[in-house]
Amino acid sequence: MPSVAIVHNRLDILGGGERLCLATIETFKERGWKVILGTIDRTDWDRVLHLWGRIPKPDEEIVLSIPIKGFTIYKRLLASFLIPRLREKADVILDTYGDLRIDYGDITYIHFPTFALWDTSYTKYEHGFWRIYFAPFYLTQKLLIKRRINTMVLTNSRFSATVIRRFLGRNALVVHPPVNVEKYLLLDGKRENTVVTVGRFSHEKRYEFVVDVAEKMPDTQFYIIGAISGSRESKKYYEKIRRLIEEKDLKNIELVPNAPEKKMLKILGSAKVYLHAMVSEHFGLSVAEGMAAGLVPVIHKSGGAWTDIVEFGRYGFGYSDTDEAVRSIGKALREYPKLIPRIRRSVLRFSKEKYKERIFNLVKKYVEKTKGVN
Repeated sequence: MPSVAIVHNRLDILGGGERLCLATIETFKERGWKVILGTIDRTDWDRVLHLWGRIPKPDEEIVLSIPIKGFTIYKRLLASFLIPRLREKADVILDTYGDLRIDYGDITYIHFPTFALWDTSYTKYEHGFWRIYFAPFYLTQKLLIKRRINTMVLTNSRFSATVIRRFLGRNALVVHPPVNVEKYLLLDGKRENTVVTVGRFSHEKRYEFVVDVAEKMPDTQFYIIGAISGSRESKKYYEKIRRLIEEKDLKNIELVPNAPEKKMLKILGSAKVYLHAMVSEHFGLSVAEGMAAGLVPVIHKSGGAWTDIVEFGRYGFGYSDTDEAVRSIGKALREYPKLIPRIRRSVLRFSKEKYKERIFNLVKKYVEKTKGVN
């Protein structure tokens, strides 16, 4: 039986990268491979089940337990120490998180090179404390760049591939992450003039922007559906957005933290517009899911969501500021019946089955070529 070791720092955040990791586990379990998961924090599978439904578990989970809270990006580097142990157990090592490591797996899926966030055009670590916090990590990653990166590099979008080429000097193969489009295509309820945003509560998601837009559209209902991770930063950011809504006394925006899947699907099934606030989003799984659910996307004119999903306005609307977002939402609501059939068809190219087929074939060919295992 062929075996694959999948390295992912941790699965408690439950964002797009974690979805890709879980879909990858499912891919190889379905095809009869032995699957070993390497993490730095043991997975809470009950939490995964609660938020995403039943997911096949790996045959084995190897944990590099680190009893230190916080310093998340620095703990990621320590996942390198899992690689030698996994080499003894598996035919191939697939790193689905993709930071620069001290030691590498055979195939590395780089969603976005984290150290590139030092460049303020990609945001996240651009201010005060975060800039200071990030500086040692950035310097460490710059040193690692000078070493030969002996791994096949995959990424999620043309945008991310451009950034990887700029910072790493490597060409990355674009493998779009899995979107469970079949599930979302089933949503077809009575639609209302409702705008939805989905994503974890984290400051780079820019939910302040959603609040500002909602303030300018008092007759339109807004929902922010977001996961609060176990980190203190995530909880603080949720409280910040909640207080902002209260201070502005807005009645047309509701926060839905850690929503069970059933509740999230109910909201998506009755909405018309998906508003995405993040700048330079690497891909944007929630954008594609919203489109499959029957929502017209309104997104910032940057990142992989703009280049690969909406395709520069072909399948939705873009904005550069609050006023343009308000105008785009208004147009999306007015033209909804005409726009949505074409938009929903467009996301079939991101289906979970297409991802699973492609990642399996890539890994299988790699193993056959390098290990002689069929």
